[in-house]
Amino acid sequence: MDLNLFGKKEEKKPEENSSDSEISSEPEGKYPEPCSLCGKAPTDKKWGGQFFHKKCFRKLKKGARGML
Repeated sequence: MDLNLFGKKEEKKPEENSSDSEISSEPEGKYPEPCSLCGKAPTDKKWGGQFFHKKCFRKLKKGARGML
């Protein structure tokens, strides 16, 4: 898994034929921004100026517990 903690945005050019079917099958999130951890869009949570899925945000919080 590629961890992207600093919000680097990788530009991907979607294909016209496959992007229409993929977008309609994905659940809609609050924000159209890509997740800072996994890089997939849409996201559900905004925290610290970055966007996360609920699942990715839980992983981030669990990982940070050991640092304190």
